[in-house]
Amino acid sequence: MKPRLWLGLTAALFLFASEARAQKSPQDLLDEINRLPMSERQRRLEDGAKKEREVVWYSTMNREDSNELIRAFETDYPFLKVNFVTAGGPKTLNRITAEYRAGAHLYDATGYRATFLTPTRKAGVIMPYRTPLREFLRPGFVDQEGYFNATFTRAFMFIVNKNLVAAKDYPKSFANLLEPKWKGKLAMDNESYDLLAALLDHYGDSEGRRMAEALGKQEPSFRRGTTLVGQLVAAGEFPIMVDGSNHLAYDLKKKGAPIEYLFPEPFIPVMIPQGFWVAAKPPHPHGAALFVDYMLSKKAQEIMAGQGRWVSRKDVKYQVDPGARKLQVVSHEKWGERTNELVQLYNRLIMREAK
Repeated sequence: MKPRLWLGLTAALFLFASEARAQKSPQDLLDEINRLPMSERQRRLEDGAKKEREVVWYSTMNREDSNELIRAFETDYPFLKVNFVTAGGPKTLNRITAEYRAGAHLYDATGYRATFLTPTRKAGVIMPYRTPLREFLRPGFVDQEGYFNATFTRAFMFIVNKNLVAAKDYPKSFANLLEPKWKGKLAMDNESYDLLAALLDHYGDSEGRRMAEALGKQEPSFRRGTTLVGQLVAAGEFPIMVDGSNHLAYDLKKKGAPIEYLFPEPFIPVMIPQGFWVAAKPPHPHGAALFVDYMLSKKAQEIMAGQGRWVSRKDVKYQVDPGARKLQVVSHEKWGERTNELVQLYNRLIMREAK
């Protein structure tokens, strides 16, 4: 082959390889990077992120906790700016789905309860992300495919205002909450679907529905968001929060609120863990990967544990420890396909909305 022809062919092949690499999907790109040795992998992610300069996070955490994590991340990666918005899980999923239908790929990472993992996957708005950090996660916080990398979960517990309820009258079980004296005095979030799922899983469908319906007949007051409900109980608006969490209780006590928290008997309902995902078409794929890795890192997990959350890493301890009590962890495999059914049941049995 003539030298000139050989040089031309070599240049063409190089150009083709470069274009092929440039046209890789974000998932192919990150899969390739995740197969590299750790030090080379980290270098590739950082080099790419320095060109991207930002990460867009659709957060479902409260603003204060989100900002604490962002500050620590930006300290480690000063070349990246995290832009974030906060909303509840269903609202975030609806927003992402609407954006993708419109061809707008605006977010890089998000996280919410894996109750909604099935519809999220079907919508095609997340990718499987097989970060090496998955090996550090507890059983039940990770799957085989890479679609489920959880950051934390929360346990349900009763939060009681000590100024309104004497210690001798503290409810110890869900059955106690059904006593006539608590009618009209309970407060709940209007989206505590996992609590209903745990009741159905523990007691069975028939008895679980009966208990849920009886709880609804106690006429709880509903508000949007557990943080708001907890603040209202702490302020004395309501005596008892039915669906408080370890994170919320820990935060209120740390701030000196006149509350006490109680793990319910005979079991502690535990929410479906919070998944954390890379977008299917992230505008900043390297930054998105670094951010998800950070949320699964020991540093970020210790921050979340300090906020009172039950985190996913095996090497980070809980602040609010359940001890040897029985846990009823809601399964995202079971309820993910039945999300609509669960929402409808909650609205009908507990919120007592008409069919």
